[in-house]
Amino acid sequence: MKPLKIGEAAGLLNTSTRTLRFYEEQGILAPVKTAKGVRLYTDDDIELIRVVQHLTALGVALRDIAELTTIRSHSRSGDQASHKVFALLEELRRSMEWKKKECELVLEQIATTARLVKRCFGCENPPTHLGCEQCPVASNVGDSRLLQLIWDKDTPRRVS
Repeated sequence: MKPLKIGEAAGLLNTSTRTLRFYEEQGILAPVKTAKGVRLYTDDDIELIRVVQHLTALGVALRDIAELTTIRSHSRSGDQASHKVFALLEELRRSMEWKKKECELVLEQIATTARLVKRCFGCENPPTHLGCEQCPVASNVGDSRLLQLIWDKDTPRRVS
């Protein structure tokens, strides 16, 4: 694919030209510039931006991404650079492991809640505790925090 101008690259990546310029300002990207200053994004640039998008979608801070991309150029030796990169990667790995566990817990909550909600399929009653006093799900609302979030807010609750 031929190099893309900034607007074309932004469109392809579903982002803004301002975002791409910001990545450049932070040292994350270094697109080729023509003699007239037009930024050109190669296939490699596009793939790097996709990596940045993926990391940010997972909650990695742009400052951490920028640090990763600039460590080598700001280090006096390969040893110093590799130790700094390794430490940052370990921190990133620990963060992702924690997020993975949190995602697994949320997935369990979603599965539990979906099983309970399916019990209301075909119910003709209004979806409130007053409209369906014999609701088969209402007695199980305590089994899922997610269900508590979406279930009838005016349901009488016990205070302990």
